[in-house]
Amino acid sequence: QTQLANRKQILESVELASRSEIQHLTSKLERANDAICANELEVERLNMRVDDLTENNRVILEDQQRVQEELRQSKKMLEVLQDEKMELRSTLQSQEDFIDSSKLHQEQLEKELARLTGTLRTKELLIRALEERLQEKQLSSPGIELEHILLQLEVAQKKEQHLQSEVTHLENSLVSSNARCVQLSEELDENIKELQSMEEHHAESKAEIKKLKEQLSQAEQTHSSELEEMKREISRLTQELHQRDITIASASGSTSDLEQRLRAEIKRAERKAVEHRVILVQLETLRLENHHLSEMLTKNKCGVLEGKHVTLRALSEDYAVELNKLKSENQQLQKDLAEARAKLELAPQVCQDKPESTAQQMQDQEPEARDVQYRTTREAQHEHDGQAERVHHKPDGTVQHHQGESQRWGAAEMGTVTPETGDLPTQTSRKDCVESLALGALLGVDSLLHVLDGNKALADEASKQPFSSHQRESVPLSPLPSASVGSIAARYLEEEELRSQHILECLNAHIEELKKESEKIVRQFGHQE
Repeated sequence: QTQLANRKQILESVELASRSEIQHLTSKLERANDAICANELEVERLNMRVDDLTENNRVILEDQQRVQEELRQSKKMLEVLQDEKMELRSTLQSQEDFIDSSKLHQEQLEKELARLTGTLRTKELLIRALEERLQEKQLSSPGIELEHILLQLEVAQKKEQHLQSEVTHLENSLVSSNARCVQLSEELDENIKELQSMEEHHAESKAEIKKLKEQLSQAEQTHSSELEEMKREISRLTQELHQRDITIASASGSTSDLEQRLRAEIKRAERKAVEHRVILVQLETLRLENHHLSEMLTKNKCGVLEGKHVTLRALSEDYAVELNKLKSENQQLQKDLAEARAKLELAPQVCQDKPESTAQQMQDQEPEARDVQYRTTREAQHEHDGQAERVHHKPDGTVQHHQGESQRWGAAEMGTVTPETGDLPTQTSRKDCVESLALGALLGVDSLLHVLDGNKALADEASKQPFSSHQRESVPLSPLPSASVGSIAARYLEEEELRSQHILECLNAHIEELKKESEKIVRQFGHQE
């Protein structure tokens, strides 16, 4: 009983240590999940920042395209204005040439008019001289010379009319030339005014082009500053991702070490549980055999004192009574095992604060654990029933053999079996058996719940290997965590590594696109200049 009490205390301490270690590991896992959630939120924030920077870059590019379009339109308008200016200059030059030619023609006409005027004057003087001569000759010879003078006078009059017609024609051409000169001068004034307005518009266009160039240079500076800021942000993000990869690698290394340690602790605890269960079963078998032998010895002693009046029928009745007692004990053990199974089904609620992935995996593996638990309890129950029936169904020769042994041991042996031992309450021994079997089943099922893969070969080896009480007492009180925690952590770390690699690839592609767009813009402005 003291050994059972010690073993119960050891089992309780192991269970408490296991629960505390499970709670500690659960808190560690929760902290790791919180850190991972914080990292995911940081990655989302960084993705939003990258999206904002991309949107700003797109807006800047649209503004640059709009400014470039306005600049192209202004250049086209400037070219049109320059063409119009050249046309106006050519028109003005042609008009100036025409005015110069008109002036030359007018000067020629004026010279011709002066010449004709001089000719008319000379002819008038000649006519007067002829008239004077005619008057003088009339006095001398009025006949022939008068006719000759009249003829000359007619010729002179015709020449004078012809000259007057030429003079009028020249005057008319001069008037028309003057009118044409006035019209051309007006057109020249209009062209000069239009040229001045075009020059003013050209100056305004130059000012607007200069303003657009300043805006474009400012936009380029803003874009370059934004690009530098994005590069710094991307470098910071890359450093953070690198730091996160280092953290994940260290966490994965610590997780692998923790998994190895947990597996070693689980194997050690499983071996300890199997050995303890085998010892409890052997102890229970020995206790039942001792109890049955003590009852048989007391009955034999009573039969000797009564003069051997016990018949075979009485022995069979006693045997039936004992068999009924064992059946009732078996039923009681089944009830206790059912209660232990119910308690074990409530055990996963201790770890209800674990992550959803661990809970889901435990729910997926729960039917297999229940089947293993049911098979283990049934095997223990059948083994116990078989041992009890073997004890109670021994032939009379075995009983006589025990009786002969008791008689051979003599009075010392009978003195050892005192009335107190013979009167020991069977209910206490039954309770001890029930508690020991329940604890053995509880530990076995608990180990099976923690190790869902069911390493049966290891359990068989552990049950076959000899061990000492010192080795059993020196087993460290290690936790029995779930084996799925390591696989979940490894899978989560792999997913996080893949996600970080995808984010790095997206950032590199975005940087390459920004570089290509910047080079394209620089080439465009280089060609335009």
